[in-house]
Amino acid sequence: MKRYAAFLMAGLGLGLTACATQGVREPERYAAPPARPTLSHRLPLGGPHTISLSITGCAEDCPVVNVMIDPDNYWQRTADSGATSGTAPDGLHASITEAFLAQGFDDTDSVLSVTKDNPDTCPQYLERGRVYFMHIGRGETGQRIDYDTACNGSLDARRAENLTAALAELPDLTHIFEGAVTLEDDMGDEE
Repeated sequence: MKRYAAFLMAGLGLGLTACATQGVREPERYAAPPARPTLSHRLPLGGPHTISLSITGCAEDCPVVNVMIDPDNYWQRTADSGATSGTAPDGLHASITEAFLAQGFDDTDSVLSVTKDNPDTCPQYLERGRVYFMHIGRGETGQRIDYDTACNGSLDARRAENLTAALAELPDLTHIFEGAVTLEDDMGDEE
């Protein structure tokens, strides 16, 4: 019985020691994570039904190309190299709108951020990618989507990826973004 009491006291002593050291903080094994950059691009907006798209090679301090297109297919491109404008073939604005709708981006007033700063929509950040800033005007309001291509692992990231892939398949739009359109170009003709 004395032996049992001795074991009980030793166990109680260890238990109290463990409780006392539980609140003591051990040194961190890992360095603090670096601060996350904030995407602070001011997206140029046009009229009430204008679609605005901006693409940059990184989240901060990279050149940005901005394109706005109105329902009458008038477009304007601004970049470090200057500004150009013109009229795209009939249906380009409608094709861009269809690409948004095909991925369920049909809100009248919302912001979706699929960026490194939002772990709900970007649970996996793979590596630095292109960043898209998109806004589709819907009258007095519109829907904004910020999408970093390095984000993965969520339904919203997949939807944004599908949207940008669909936009990339519109040759007239890609020509505008690339700055490959000149005044002599007859957009809509495939070479």
